[in-house]
Amino acid sequence: MADIEKPLKKLRAPRRYFGVHYLLLRFLGLGWWHHPDEGDTRNFPGLYLYYAIITEVVWVAGFVGLETIDPFVGQKDLDRFMFSLSFVITHDLTLIKLYIFFFKNKEIQDIVQTLEIDLQRFYQNNEKNRQTIKTTRILTATFLFFGWITIGNTNVYGVVQDIKWKTEVARLNDTSFKPPRTLPQPIYIPWNYQSNESYISTFFLETVGLLWTGHIVMTIDTFIGSVILHMSSQFVILQEAIITSYDRTIERLTNEVNCDKDDPDMIDDSHNTDVECYYERVVRTYCTEEEIENALENTLKSCFRQHQTLISCVEKFASTYSYGFMTQLLSSMAAICVVMVQVSQDASSFKSIRLVTSLAFFVAMIIQLAIQCFTGNELTYQAGRVSDAIMECKWERMPPRFRRQLTMMMVRAQRPLKLTAAGFANMDNRCFLAIIKAAYSYYAVLSQKQLIIKTT
Repeated sequence: MADIEKPLKKLRAPRRYFGVHYLLLRFLGLGWWHHPDEGDTRNFPGLYLYYAIITEVVWVAGFVGLETIDPFVGQKDLDRFMFSLSFVITHDLTLIKLYIFFFKNKEIQDIVQTLEIDLQRFYQNNEKNRQTIKTTRILTATFLFFGWITIGNTNVYGVVQDIKWKTEVARLNDTSFKPPRTLPQPIYIPWNYQSNESYISTFFLETVGLLWTGHIVMTIDTFIGSVILHMSSQFVILQEAIITSYDRTIERLTNEVNCDKDDPDMIDDSHNTDVECYYERVVRTYCTEEEIENALENTLKSCFRQHQTLISCVEKFASTYSYGFMTQLLSSMAAICVVMVQVSQDASSFKSIRLVTSLAFFVAMIIQLAIQCFTGNELTYQAGRVSDAIMECKWERMPPRFRRQLTMMMVRAQRPLKLTAAGFANMDNRCFLAIIKAAYSYYAVLSQKQLIIKTT
């Protein structure tokens, strides 16, 4: 019984590729994202609209607004300014991504519909789809892990600093000047939070705000990376469909043929030749050339349509999210540069807890950029490999008219499919290295200026 159930499981198509992301998006107030199989596209149904408005006003407009004000209010030392600025850059530029998710919701849902539902009409490798889903969940978990470390260590650092503050205050007499009580994350607070009750509530407010805005950033970026990875995976499946098109056609015709199983010639041939030759001999014996051509034409038409569907899906995604990619490059370059300065400062002053926080945030920023650049590079690479698959599809056994159609498909596949940041840069490995180099260059300039300021 187990042997029968195993192949059936492989044939069953996976559902809900982005289930984890949809749950996070719903909870964060970014819309009630529906799975394609639900047949519902309402993004803010019923009372959920008010939930979304409240959460976005409080945690995005409110918290990010206070966070943005902080670096530019009052006298700030360079250490606090750089630490605050790294969060401000990341959260502020994410607002552009939020705009895309709110107002380009229909386009994104159509892309997911294509990946999960429409492409199931064509050749699919469900095992490959399951592996891709697993990979996207690992990427999401990795990014969330480093995000949690960053926020968790920020809070630990804040608790340690507050304990030190209490110890210092306890040693002072009533006439001594008390140093101000600080929060873990530099943020502008328009009320007095020096008392214990007020400090605890403000501490809790800041922690929830960091978690909320941090999860918005992580959810959007990993969702986009997952979409790109699924598109590149579909190009791998298309390559498999093209390479096996001839053999699948012959095998299907063999199964449809009503041949005499007791034919001694066929039985002897099945033992002395390989399976492919046996299938082809059966088909050539019992089917006319016209029947073989018609079956092969149907198989190739399915491959052509699958290719066109994928191209349309990628082009629609590229145009929908191009400014999101531009936002990603700008925020990553600035944030990585600022965090590198912070890491060097924490390492030189041996601030162990702050160093762990800065390193975790640095790794999170690298992963954030790498997810989209590496997956974008993989998409371009796999889309281009379709032309190699055509060369391996036993085209020499096909009629000339099919070869011409395959040539046209090859020419189209050789035109690179690229994701661009509003047309200024391609999302690929070279872009990733260029951003890292640019961030390091700016870091070197800032470090030199800091050294000059300290010596003077």
